[in-house]
Amino acid sequence: MRNLYVMTAAALFLVPGVAFGQTKEVKDCAECPVMVEIPAGKMLRSDRLDMPDYPVEFAKPFLVGKFELTWDEFDHFRDDTKRDMKGCTWFSIAGNRPMPGKDIDEAFDPDIHIQERDEPVVCASFEDAEAYTKWLSEKTGEKYRLLTEAEWEYAARAGSPNNSAWWTTFNTTRFEMMNCGDCPGQDTMGREDWLFTFSVGKYPPNPWGLHDMGGNAGEWVQDCFNPSLEKAPRDGTAWLEGDCGRRIVRSGNWHHERAFLAGFRVPTPVKTRINDVGFRVARTVD
Repeated sequence: MRNLYVMTAAALFLVPGVAFGQTKEVKDCAECPVMVEIPAGKMLRSDRLDMPDYPVEFAKPFLVGKFELTWDEFDHFRDDTKRDMKGCTWFSIAGNRPMPGKDIDEAFDPDIHIQERDEPVVCASFEDAEAYTKWLSEKTGEKYRLLTEAEWEYAARAGSPNNSAWWTTFNTTRFEMMNCGDCPGQDTMGREDWLFTFSVGKYPPNPWGLHDMGGNAGEWVQDCFNPSLEKAPRDGTAWLEGDCGRRIVRSGNWHHERAFLAGFRVPTPVKTRINDVGFRVARTVD
């Protein structure tokens, strides 16, 4: 099927390679996620604030899911593959609760929250996410995959510099523009009474048209775990050396504090299914 292109207003400031106020969107099939074209460019990244910078250059544009993958999109894959998705863990401040008999459909205690069809899939392992991208690639003939960690950070920052303002505020002074545990809510204590996922797109996008790059669901990326970024690829490709039994999760999630969202990166075993981690897809542009 021919790609469907839509032009939408998104950019809040001028970024080289992107027309002001415009991003290009692609949808390869009716069941496919909407993808946003991210421009080629450069960035500096670091292990932590005030640590050495490492340059990364993206020679070509690439496509990134406008939203975290939703139930509506993921269920086409489950229906086709009959994949067994049992074994979700429910996050709890008092200690995570492994629920070996619970399917991915039961990602939360139903007395607390029942997910809607437009909420992000959670309780999907790295292996589940990889299987989905392989299925979508076969279905469309396009090169779908998970983002690399460098791509994720570049797309999330959307032109913001590698400085403390971005790391602590996620490129916004309106902290209510994301779903996280201490973001302002109904009272001065924040959203501690709203600890679950929200519908994707509930909050405004970042300057490149991507929603929920902070909070809502954590997002698997391709890279194996290495404690420092010093030897990570400088071309934005995935770092597939190191501890590959654990992959990186980015973006923070619905129960994280706001200050953790942008810099949050944690090694997570590839078979982990937990209700604060989902994924977003990428697609290579030939």
